[in-house]
Amino acid sequence: MTVQETHELKDTLAADYFVPGHEERTTTALFTRTKKLLIEREGGRCFVTNMTAEELGAPLQAHHHPVERCFSTAWDWPRFAEDCKKGIWGSHAKAFDWESFLNAQPFAPYVFVDDMTVNGLLLGAGPHIGKDQGLHRLPFPVWLFTKYAVEGYKFSPTETIHHDPEQA
Repeated sequence: MTVQETHELKDTLAADYFVPGHEERTTTALFTRTKKLLIEREGGRCFVTNMTAEELGAPLQAHHHPVERCFSTAWDWPRFAEDCKKGIWGSHAKAFDWESFLNAQPFAPYVFVDDMTVNGLLLGAGPHIGKDQGLHRLPFPVWLFTKYAVEGYKFSPTETIHHDPEQA
């Protein structure tokens, strides 16, 4: 077999890193309220599959993106805000009230982190946490391929890419 043919690649990923101390994970009122707004804004469709909760057979999930919640206490917020103001992380993060956020006393990182309208990505369970397919399981470039792979592409032994609910 050559690399020009479809071939299976099996990775064993291991990472060794330190997660900064942070508050116990809770579902805040801000997260709950803004997840509903994110679902409405995105038309109730998964970022990867473009399917609704009904088509997927399970509720959609909101992934903290680009700031993963557990890293928020060691995040360089002024540096990140500068990138957001430039539009690097999209129009919603660009429009966030960075001045008030950065100057808040006491500083409250979860005001940004749990606001799914500026730090959320709407995903089905598979593209979010699924084995061999989820954002929390795959390297980002491999995961992103699942959004843009051609319809019907056999991505893994257990997943074929479907973006059109009629073809699922």
